[in-house]
Amino acid sequence: MPKNATFESLIVRMNPQIEEAPAVASLRRRLTTVSIDGETLFVAEGDLLLDEAQLAVYADEQNRLREIQRLREERVNLGAGNLSVIEPFTSQLVGMTQGNKVIRWAPGTQLSYCVLRGTFASSTEYQTVRKNMVEATRNWEQTCGVKFEYKQSLDDSASTTPRDVLFPVRGIDAGGRFIAAAFFPTDPVSRRMMLIDPAYFTTSFNQIGVLRHELGHVLGFRHEHIRSGAPAVCPSESLEDTINLTDYDPQSVMHYFCGGVGRQDLAISEVDKEGARKVYGLPLDKLLYITPDVAATERPGTDSPRRDGSGYADGNVASVHERLRERSTDELWKELRNRVSF
Repeated sequence: MPKNATFESLIVRMNPQIEEAPAVASLRRRLTTVSIDGETLFVAEGDLLLDEAQLAVYADEQNRLREIQRLREERVNLGAGNLSVIEPFTSQLVGMTQGNKVIRWAPGTQLSYCVLRGTFASSTEYQTVRKNMVEATRNWEQTCGVKFEYKQSLDDSASTTPRDVLFPVRGIDAGGRFIAAAFFPTDPVSRRMMLIDPAYFTTSFNQIGVLRHELGHVLGFRHEHIRSGAPAVCPSESLEDTINLTDYDPQSVMHYFCGGVGRQDLAISEVDKEGARKVYGLPLDKLLYITPDVAATERPGTDSPRRDGSGYADGNVASVHERLRERSTDELWKELRNRVSF
């Protein structure tokens, strides 16, 4: 949410006589920094935290973005229209890719977290974040096929990096450099944390919405406003290693409030749902799992779920068939259309 080693960079740091790339040096001077667990990170685009290696990559991506913009302007000035050849995606939730494959958490992954009580200034702040995280994670579970697990028993951990969760939610005084910041699935394990600045408790943005936005990053979604369809005043980022999952959506939970578009409640839009389901599928409670040996494992007279991997995951064959007979095909399809966006 707003208020955000390459081999060569290591060589530069070990050998000061070697000149650093101008773009990296420029970013180093321009970006603010924040210290997290003794590591200095650069804050870019409001809530992106970059280490030394990522700073060099980011600088290179920004150079490419500026070159694309220059060529587009040059082409427009010549009367050739938009530069669709160089920028194939002009508008469409933005996912991450690597090696032309869409990045997502592995199926079945429990996205576990805790809220570290001792890192917040008061019990009220802790309770606010704890309650809002429960709601924000529920919103994403209702959107697509992901499952979060709140391990409240670890909230009083002495360590700021407890081992038994995927990520902790921590309070940290970043001096207002960001409201909250999270991580991407591809970030190092040591960077898997959600950070909450004191500015979070006074922001005009919806506080649950801020966490929805950061959880979008955790799921692998980039900022919506980085596309050419967004207003020019919105922060720009490179589209390198991204894929457009939907049409451009100025109401997206991943869109900053800029250029007269975006929304302060940072709600998950219908277009967000469409894009998230392309990556993670339907919400898990919308699925009925059936295994090949269902007929051989039918258990008449009970609706209890099977937990051994066989049979229906939601009752036995007879009871499911009975429920289906009560509804006509037209009624079922009508309900699906009303409740699920494909």
